[in-house]
Amino acid sequence: MIGDPRKTDVKEKETVDRLEQMAASARRKQQRLIAKHKKLVANLLGDLEKHGDPNRWKRSGDLILSNIGTAERRGNIIFVTDYFDEAAPTVQIEGAEHKSLSEIAEGYFRQYTKARNGLRVIGGRITEAENEIAAAEEMIRKIDAAVAAGDEAFLTSLTEPKKKAAPVGRKKKVESAFKGARRFVSSDGFEILVGKKAADNDFLTFRIAKSLDLWLHAADYPGSHVVVRIPNRKELPNRTLVEAAQLAAFYSDAREKPKAAVNYTQKKFVNKPKRSAPGLVSLASFKTVLVEPQVGDVTQP
Repeated sequence: MIGDPRKTDVKEKETVDRLEQMAASARRKQQRLIAKHKKLVANLLGDLEKHGDPNRWKRSGDLILSNIGTAERRGNIIFVTDYFDEAAPTVQIEGAEHKSLSEIAEGYFRQYTKARNGLRVIGGRITEAENEIAAAEEMIRKIDAAVAAGDEAFLTSLTEPKKKAAPVGRKKKVESAFKGARRFVSSDGFEILVGKKAADNDFLTFRIAKSLDLWLHAADYPGSHVVVRIPNRKELPNRTLVEAAQLAAFYSDAREKPKAAVNYTQKKFVNKPKRSAPGLVSLASFKTVLVEPQVGDVTQP
């Protein structure tokens, strides 16, 4: 017996429609990934532009120091001889007139460090995002090829079940079980966590701290990671910032110094270099405050 060709056509159409629906869903997922990572690349490029050229900042600092006794100042402009150029021309560098040349040079070197670190960290994130875009574009090509070949198994494999939501209390249990941090409360009522050991520092920074929490560490000295918990996007009072910075300086090798510089930033700008030692991080962006190393006015619950 010969089957009804109309039934065969209907089945074929149903199969084609099913494949197209599956493919459309899979494509949308990849297109969302592409849009997400393109937006990320645009934001990262903007961050790089804000950091500026690290070589420019270093050169400005070096030129000021090499002309420390001969530079001419007119308001906020410093005239120096560019000894790095064979023609030794006179060049102009901006610098606040109320600051000394040494202070201005130090400021340029800080900008250099930020820009250099930003170039390395942000550049790596841009490469990762571009790789994700390329992978998503390749997946769309595979989806199109699967539709043309009628490969239903491949298209089905792209339909992933939704991940089960993690129990609400899981992170709270992890935090309460973590014993690797000293706990303080600032004068303004903000919780401050101070890591004890290098491994504790990593756990505190990358498992406990949230993206918008404040992160601090003594500049140029080994020491504890310090995290200020900032719930509900509250504005952090300057007094709490100073108290947390004092703790970061106190729980570091700068403890005996009369004053110590402390770097601070949001946790989202703290990154862990691959295969780096416990406690070692890099910062994509940060500011610095000078404080006296001490426990200060904070309390321990």
